Amino acid sequence: MVGVRQPVRFRVKGTRDYVEPVAMDLSGLDVTVAPESGAYDIANGAGRRSRAWRVGSYGPNTAIVYALDELRRKSRDQARKNPYAVAAVDRLVTNIIGTGISPRSTAARSTEGMSKAQAKRIKKEDAAFRADLQRLFLDWTDEADSVGTHDFYGLQALAVAGMVDGGETFVRLRTRRPEDGLTVPLQLQILEGDHCPHLKSDPAARIRQGIQYDAIGKRSGYHLYREHPGDGVMTADAIELALVPATDVCHLYRARRPGQDRGEPWLAQALRTLYDLDGYLDAELIRKKNAARLVGFVKRILADGAEESGAGGGPLGTDAPDDDGAATLDFEPGTIQVLADGEDMTFSDPKDVGPNFEAFVRESKRGIAAACGLLYEILSGDYSQLNDRTLRAALNDFRRAVERWQHHLVVFQMCRPIWIRFIDLALLSGALKLPAGMSRKDAYAANWIPQAWPYIHPVQDVQGKTMEIQAGLSTRSRKVAEGGYDAETVDAENKADNDRADELGLVYSSDGRQRAKGDPASAGADDPAPEPTPAAI
Repeated sequence: MVGVRQPVRFRVKGTRDYVEPVAMDLSGLDVTVAPESGAYDIANGAGRRSRAWRVGSYGPNTAIVYALDELRRKSRDQARKNPYAVAAVDRLVTNIIGTGISPRSTAARSTEGMSKAQAKRIKKEDAAFRADLQRLFLDWTDEADSVGTHDFYGLQALAVAGMVDGGETFVRLRTRRPEDGLTVPLQLQILEGDHCPHLKSDPAARIRQGIQYDAIGKRSGYHLYREHPGDGVMTADAIELALVPATDVCHLYRARRPGQDRGEPWLAQALRTLYDLDGYLDAELIRKKNAARLVGFVKRILADGAEESGAGGGPLGTDAPDDDGAATLDFEPGTIQVLADGEDMTFSDPKDVGPNFEAFVRESKRGIAAACGLLYEILSGDYSQLNDRTLRAALNDFRRAVERWQHHLVVFQMCRPIWIRFIDLALLSGALKLPAGMSRKDAYAANWIPQAWPYIHPVQDVQGKTMEIQAGLSTRSRKVAEGGYDAETVDAENKADNDRADELGLVYSSDGRQRAKGDPASAGADDPAPEPTPAAI
């Protein structure tokens, strides 16, 4: 009604609620003081941007229980079909394992309180024991696979590949009979995580996600299928679960949270990007193919009652179009085509995405690499945006992460238990004998050496190692180990080379006993360099 004042209402922002204004006396109030906010804005959910962000409180195992099957299926699907997923798995396995993480025995007895002669004898016996142990293990590596298709280091790569694309791998230690004729009666069986049902839980029996625990919370066994549950038709015996002692199983997985029992695929955070990028590339390929196929359009305008003319009845005198309306026009270089009456031609001009395509694909690859723990350059093979300094910095950070995975996961969860079981069975079978006074704990001591990282600058890197040794900042044995070799083996090979050179009357500059020709650092100030002999090389 005209002249009647309508009531005023206010809508609460972000809701459909309306309120009426209330008069307030602001006298005496400091209106410049803002209301107190929470300690974390994002936790309060009080902002337009975070109001819709509501998440559940999942424990370290609850989130995996209901999602693990789906994550495995999608991760393996991408690892089969998507080239970037294949590359991510392959690059991770290559950098973590390479040619293998090999043991270097450090078994030794204490020589404290012994005379020099006794200590020398003990050290010599220990060195002989280590050499025998290394030869025995090397012979066994070819027999390690229960299937017989890989050596021990190939099984390492297979286990890590299963951990990356499936989240986890189980390695079963199978003790064999003496009549099987093995170097040491031990073989390994690699099992995917599907063999242990993660939905099998029974709090009363202390079973959680297929893993049996004892009264103090330590793993005591694993419930495993005899065959892979995804391998088609299975017999009744195959789908039965067998409880395998935890001492006979190595569980290789990466735990992201304390108390996490099972592992998630390493591709989990990249699955959405992998799937969307693959679809985008496929759509872009189809768009380009369609654009290349469709050249132009011919529009024929005929007067009422007029009939089409031309040699072939088609546009520009060609053959008539097919049932789908497509006709082929062949133009030769330098052709000037005169259109017939009523004909008009429009050429196809498909729009291109321009520079946005490469930028989008590159950024997607960066997201995939970051989710998998890889460098973008390693995943894509594109080093065009890196210089020498940034490449070194990036590789140093990546290699530190790889070393963490090598020693915290592969060595501790897989290699170390296998090494201990190997020595135990070697001693029980008589293939190895402990020196007097050496305990089994002493015999277990070993360093696990991954494949060495290749040099970025060979000359500078070797000079840097040499300077560290000369300055006492490191030892020669440690630097040799960083290169993936054993110092005792290198010394033995150097001695053999020097002995052979002495027998043949040859002198090489690589022989540390000789002064390199023209090397001022190897000769005194008043000591002239020796004249080369005719046999010197």
